[in-house]
Order: sequence, then C-alpha cells, then structure tokens
Amino acid sequence: MFDRMLRHILFLLPALLLAGCDQQALFEKFIPKEESALAQELIAKLAAKDFAFVESRLDAKLKTSDVREKLDQIANALPPGEPKSVTTVGANTMKSSAATTYNLTYEYEYSEKWVVANVVLERRDGQLSLQSIYFWPSNQSLATTNRFTFEGKGAAHYTVFALAIAVPLFIVYALVICARTKFPKRKWPWLLFVAFGVVQFQFNWTNGAWGVQLVSFALLGAGFAKTGPVAPYIFTVAFPLGAIVFLARRRSLQRPLTADPPSSTGL
Repeated sequence: MFDRMLRHILFLLPALLLAGCDQQALFEKFIPKEESALAQELIAKLAAKDFAFVESRLDAKLKTSDVREKLDQIANALPPGEPKSVTTVGANTMKSSAATTYNLTYEYEYSEKWVVANVVLERRDGQLSLQSIYFWPSNQSLATTNRFTFEGKGAAHYTVFALAIAVPLFIVYALVICARTKFPKRKWPWLLFVAFGVVQFQFNWTNGAWGVQLVSFALLGAGFAKTGPVAPYIFTVAFPLGAIVFLARRRSLQRPLTADPPSSTGL
C-alpha cells in the first residue's frame, strides 16, 4: 500500500510543477481588465505629471487644496524614463451593496530599480474613482525578495522547514500503520482523524512573521502557498494530534489476531 501511495505522489509531481509554471497566466485571468487599464493609465499620467487627469478621477473627498502638491510628491517616487516591464502582482475585489472596491498592485521594472505601485479604485453608481495610490521603490524585484532561499535565514526558518517535512512523513507513517491495523469497528473515522493536523501555525518565509489559526485542519499536517506569482511563501504546520493519539492507542484498538476457542458442551 505504501508503495502505491509513493507512486501516486511521484506521478503527481510533474503535473504540480507544470501548474506552477503557468501560475502567472492563471493569475492574469482573475484581474479586472477595465479597472486594471485605468489604474495603469493613472500611474502613467502621474509619471508624466499630468495631474489634471489624475485629479479628474479622484474621489471628491480627496480633492483638497493641497492635492496637487501631494500628487507631485508621489510622482517623484517614480524614476525617469519608461519602465522596462510592468507586472500585475496583486488583485483583490471587494463588493458591497453600495460599491465595489478594486485593490490593484503592480511591479514596475526600471533600469536600476523596481517600484511597487498600489492603486485602489471604487465603482459607485457606475463611476470609477481613485481612492488611493502609493509607490514603494526597491533595489530588487519582488521575485528576488520573496524567493525561496536559506540565505540569511535563521533558526526559525530551519525549524519550520524541518517540521514541514517531518510532520507529513509522520502522518503518512501513521496512516500506513492505521491502514494495516485490524479494527473491531469501522476504520475510516480513524483514517480521517490521522490524516489531518489541527491548529495551524503559519510562517512567512520572507520576513519571518507568524500566526496561529486555532480552529483549522491541514491535510497531512503541513503545506505552503502563495497568494500570487511573486508573493511570499507562507508555510503552514499543524499539530498531528490524530497520528499521535492513534499510535498511542493502537494496541487497545487492535482486533485480536487469535480466534476464540470453541465453546464446550457437556454435563
């Protein structure tokens, strides 16, 4: 049984790798096209210091007496010249009964630096308005900043990485033992209990930030995810409660292997 599971995992690895290679294309499908086009146009107009166009799209509450000065300060964060590339790295849409908000993030690559641009738009009564716009210059790309590497990492990173490997292996081991164990009652509830870890610990590989989800379940007790193609890796490790409880109680749960002696009759 264990050999069959291993073959299935090895069979799935190429498919997972191919899916990862096309992650950007899949991400692009969920970007709101009209709103993204306006957001990038607003950034281009700021770079050209066409403040009149940007002001025409500003929400009314942002049109203060010093708005032109603020826009000029924001525009100065952009390097001169045309960007070498523009990549959408974040897109979030939030709908309410009154309006829809679009939070869009881009990475602009220039000759010697990168700029992350965040634009928040709101559609209300059929009209799109600019709610906020921010720029963050950087000396390296987000792909480089958020890449998976052990360079410069500390003990917490090594511990999380070790647990992300050890916990699933421990759960798989307990699953194999559970599958081979004879039970007097149904086995599948124990298999489900063993297969999932509880209480997830989340760890940001880039900055080392962590959090806890008390009410959560994780298949095989660990994993990692990214919210976008160049987003940080978020590792999750859960406590293998089911595997520990099963292995501790296995002997008491196991069906006796010896047959019951035949009943005797007589005077």
